[in-house]
Amino acid sequence: MADRNDLIGQLAAAMGAGDFAATQYEGSRYDRGTGTLYCNGHIISATTVQKAKKFYSTMMTKCDSTNPEGREMRSIYELALEGIKFMEDYAGASEEEKDGKK
Repeated sequence: MADRNDLIGQLAAAMGAGDFAATQYEGSRYDRGTGTLYCNGHIISATTVQKAKKFYSTMMTKCDSTNPEGREMRSIYELALEGIKFMEDYAGASEEEKDGKK
């Protein structure tokens, strides 16, 4: 039986989207070598990733932690920042690196 990506591509081709190879779905991925994120058909450069990290870090420090809304916004910014850091550290890593062996 074909895997999920093949089935999606075959269905798209059957619905008139063109050749199967040209319609095959490709998931998001991060290239650790260049720092580029390929996401939803967009290319997000390493520069933009760094700007996003700076933005979330700055916004996190501006949140008023004395009220519940400010604490919640700080948590949202912190989550976004940690997600980017996780992507940089973990995405695209070899299995040995993921296991901490390298």
